[in-house]
Amino acid sequence: MPHHSARGLTGLVPSWLRSLTVSSLVFGGLLAVPAQAAEQEEHPPIATILDVAMEDGELTARILWTDRQEDLPAGSKLVSYDGKNSANAGVALTPKAGEVSQVKVFGALDKPWETGWAQKLVLQNDKGEELATQPYDVNLDCADDKECGLRVSAGVSSDANVVHVSSELDAAVIKLNGMYGEGEYDLVQEVSKNFPALRGEAMVYAHQLYPWYPISGPCSCNWESTTARTPTTTQSILVSYPGRSLYGWNGPGPKHTLSANALTTYPVTLNRTVAGSSQLTLRLNCSRWVYFYWWSILVHRPGGVFPVRFPFPVKVPCTSPCQARFDHLGRVSGRTTISGVATAQERGAWRVNGGLPLINQSISANNAFDVTATSTTFSTTSSYNTVNTSGTVTVPSTSSFASAITTNGYAHAIRGELSCPSIPPVGIGRVSDYGTTQGNPQRLSLLFSVLDFLY
Repeated sequence: MPHHSARGLTGLVPSWLRSLTVSSLVFGGLLAVPAQAAEQEEHPPIATILDVAMEDGELTARILWTDRQEDLPAGSKLVSYDGKNSANAGVALTPKAGEVSQVKVFGALDKPWETGWAQKLVLQNDKGEELATQPYDVNLDCADDKECGLRVSAGVSSDANVVHVSSELDAAVIKLNGMYGEGEYDLVQEVSKNFPALRGEAMVYAHQLYPWYPISGPCSCNWESTTARTPTTTQSILVSYPGRSLYGWNGPGPKHTLSANALTTYPVTLNRTVAGSSQLTLRLNCSRWVYFYWWSILVHRPGGVFPVRFPFPVKVPCTSPCQARFDHLGRVSGRTTISGVATAQERGAWRVNGGLPLINQSISANNAFDVTATSTTFSTTSSYNTVNTSGTVTVPSTSSFASAITTNGYAHAIRGELSCPSIPPVGIGRVSDYGTTQGNPQRLSLLFSVLDFLY
């Protein structure tokens, strides 16, 4: 079986501590839970794809299962879809409450230079229903100009005509464009010379640009997306003392969950704050390709070594003569629940192009929010929006039979449209990202709000 399980965060916490949440009710005067808190009970996500990586040459994912045995399906399957949205690999899993499954998806990375560099993993239950989705970007990792391996990173959802670019490569290309102004330069060679670690990414970037750029003619443009998340990976949290514990996880990006529980007093206060952000950018990249040539490299991938040709363009930067319209969506949700003497706080904000927050929420005690906002901007180059969240739980050292929980969710999207008769058409560019720790109904609600906005 190509996967194994490890005890997850909740699996490491004694069951008597996990039971001290607001969904619990201990009779006999030990713990009374407010009716409002009981009504606010929400089941955690059945499964969360924590991260994706290349391990031992294979695409590897870690999946955290809920500790609620009654919510788990009898079986599940992790399916990989290539850049053409065709299933190319899958592996069957047996969910185990409160544990983390580490899964190798053999065959998932089959010739991305032919099937597309932006791919995704979909986790399904035994009925074929989707439990979680994780887009991921495939790139090259090149030690020199002759051989490269593959690497992957968490991505975002977009249309096929949107090129995914890392924030590092995006900054490098912007710097080179500024250096050369209206002069021509060799994109891949100049990136390799000035930013050697980005050589592989630059080759993949040029490969994705190739279908959009004629050799002669006017300034041509294409849509690109860049995502910057903090933290970049999932951070696990577990602190345990006699009779009390604090556990949860943070990221990637703005999503998090924290739970502090105390059965007895103890000379240590449970306190933790987590914070995260996600910045989503849609850029109108424009240039004129003077000429290009082909460069062959050997790509090491699961299944062998393959010679692959990549275009190396010599280009001249330019700017769209027309403004593009950028429509933005932001949505942030949060919930705090407490019992006994404890505090929980959740904050969420969303802003466009670094301006004043269009969403700015802060709650504590037993409370919740779910707010949506939209905005429209115009630019010849790009537009972005940012989600920022934070959560805090505290149980004082003098508290017993107390708990504090915070969960959240977010979604943001950009729809770009350019109508400009003097350059070749680029179509509509769409990009989005979402995540939540508030359960499957909220996950679906966030997804549908994104789809309704974009399409």
